[in-house]
Amino acid sequence: MSNLEIEVRRLEQADAPQSYCCMTEVPTPWVDALCQCRDWVAQNLHQHVEGYHARVDGNTIGHLYYAPSERALFPYQVEPGATVIYCEWVQRKYQGQGVAHRLFGTFATDQKNQGCKGILIECTEQEGMTACRHYLPRGFKPLQESSHKKLLYLALSQPSIQFQPLTSTIVPHRRIPVEILVLSGYLCPVDVSTQVQLLEIVREFGNQVVLRQERLTPATLKQFGAASGIFINGRQKLIGAHTEQAIRQAIVEEMQ
Repeated sequence: MSNLEIEVRRLEQADAPQSYCCMTEVPTPWVDALCQCRDWVAQNLHQHVEGYHARVDGNTIGHLYYAPSERALFPYQVEPGATVIYCEWVQRKYQGQGVAHRLFGTFATDQKNQGCKGILIECTEQEGMTACRHYLPRGFKPLQESSHKKLLYLALSQPSIQFQPLTSTIVPHRRIPVEILVLSGYLCPVDVSTQVQLLEIVREFGNQVVLRQERLTPATLKQFGAASGIFINGRQKLIGAHTEQAIRQAIVEEMQ
């Protein structure tokens, strides 16, 4: 039994500078990315993102970020009245001590009391990403599986939910100059770290590469049918954190 005195609180504007406690476990090389992500939370709070922070001794050691289905930047069209989880994390040294149980329990109870139909999350078993194995024991049920991703649903006031995956309009192609599309929506520091490096590396290729950046909004979500990613000639080749060498190689492969 843990003796931690855990405080769980709703995310408010003053809490934005402590967002993404995942990046404060150890010194991160992605300081610029972390600052951008925290700015995004501050700018989009109560619009495209809501959240809870778990705190111990005044320090944020866990987070859960989400949005109502009608305002979520999410690659699915979901009926109003549900909730979409973006990200949940507890710092490793606090895992196994009841923090995640308290954090998710507070969130789920509040959602139920507010008449939420149910909770959705897109998960995967890829290393370092939102893992399905954490949600199935909580009662989440699979709605759809594609590639390495699954869409799960936890029923609260409604046993089923209407949803429709968005259709991607980003078409793979081969051409020079190489076209790179960066979609920046709900900002994860791991993904943004690659985007920050990419902006520097693209300059090395001169007019052989054309870069287009799009900040994700409901309009661009509908336009592209994708919620985030780096698309090189229409192919999503860079997911998560990558080295400079890996980023250059992904571009060079499209030139061959």
